[in-house]
Amino acid sequence: MKILFESKVFDGKGYKNFLLVENGKIVSIQKERIGDYDKFVDLKDKYIYPSFFDSHTHLVWYGLNLLRCDLNGVISVDEIVERIENYLKVNGDSDFVIAEGYDETKFEKEENLDRKILDVHFKNIPVIVRRVCGHIAVFNSEALKFLKKSNYIEDLKGDGILKEGVVLKLNKIFKPSKDELIKAFRVAQRKFLSLGITSISDMATFDSLEIYKGIDPILDIFFYYPWENEKELEGWTDRKKIKLKGLKVFTDGSIGAYTAALYTNYKNGLKGKIFISKSDFKKIVLKSKEKGYQLAIHSIGDRATDFVLENLLDPEGHRIEHFEISSKEQIDRVKEKGIFLSMQPNFIGNWALKGQMYEKRLNKKYFEFNNVFGYILKKGIPLAFGSDCMPPSPLYGLNSLRIAEFKEQRISFKDGFKCYTEGSAKIVGEEKRFGKLSEGFNADFIVTDKRIDDLDVKIVETYKEGKVVFKLKKERV
Repeated sequence: MKILFESKVFDGKGYKNFLLVENGKIVSIQKERIGDYDKFVDLKDKYIYPSFFDSHTHLVWYGLNLLRCDLNGVISVDEIVERIENYLKVNGDSDFVIAEGYDETKFEKEENLDRKILDVHFKNIPVIVRRVCGHIAVFNSEALKFLKKSNYIEDLKGDGILKEGVVLKLNKIFKPSKDELIKAFRVAQRKFLSLGITSISDMATFDSLEIYKGIDPILDIFFYYPWENEKELEGWTDRKKIKLKGLKVFTDGSIGAYTAALYTNYKNGLKGKIFISKSDFKKIVLKSKEKGYQLAIHSIGDRATDFVLENLLDPEGHRIEHFEISSKEQIDRVKEKGIFLSMQPNFIGNWALKGQMYEKRLNKKYFEFNNVFGYILKKGIPLAFGSDCMPPSPLYGLNSLRIAEFKEQRISFKDGFKCYTEGSAKIVGEEKRFGKLSEGFNADFIVTDKRIDDLDVKIVETYKEGKVVFKLKKERV
């Protein structure tokens, strides 16, 4: 069926009036109504743009977060406790509580959560409170007992604060059921579609694989699996809309957990650490070459990035994730080696402004040269944008670029939009199917009430392969 949409259709350079779609593909973008069609859709008071392609997300993990106790936006330890108490009033039959998404750098006053505070309020149920970055969490005594029974490490300091390994494996220890995982997938997919996201690079967790074997998504999903669990991929066959791209490798942690590996210490004296040995890293590189995997390498600190650049044999075509703290010399080496960069513009709005986390925790050099999208684009390095689900809204990320403090961070809204569409398609080798409104491309697009660069713009519809998959409900007057 041929469907003709009348709207202000953005073709990458300017606006035309008609978009013709057939069998989920774009046939043409026209200035005038020309040719035959079977159905006409009148959107002439709206705008049509390519839909977003999130280059770094965690679909099932994010869905689980939406189903758990939500701590996004809390401004105090007391509010964390209050939200968990309210959650338990509704979910009183829970065997444990995992509360997700707090950010202590946004608290009204400086204070820290620890085991003792949780124990005062939650004596008889395991409670884990995980930071928004996912790399650090606070466990109460009941949760620590459960860890010990499960043969995981104990809390050596006694404060209940654990980082990295155990924290990243919470779903292995406190296992969600398959029904919960399927529900999480569907909830997250629905949210992504409402935000105009129709394709993703998913940094999948171990529990995603079983879901991906049996579910039929609306999204196009290109996933990267934890390198430690690579053997579980034996027998995997790509499906129509779910494709294995490669392996996810952690080289360091996060700035929020003080575990991103830096050359110059954090203000508290720590400097982070490299999480993987040279020998293991080189084995992964050889495995990727043997199997044709693309590596998605988590590297936030400059010391971690040097580790990657020194040990990544045959680097061309692999990707570095985050790349928050870097030097000009490292950026030159990234270009020379043909490495893709997948970065998060939302981190500007979250942590890179004056008075926020980067300034509070990092030295002046790092604060003034982080997330340098403008400098990277000027060097001609392929750059993709994703959200890391903090939050997943592409518009939040793009609008964060408007308020960047430093010249090297700034890029135009148009260039940012291109990174969130064409750039993300390019780094997974799908630049001829996704990211543009052009003849032969998938008819994946969003409909907005205003120009996409308007601060008050709303996504009113999302289309996947020419079909409506999200429609904004009209507000009641």
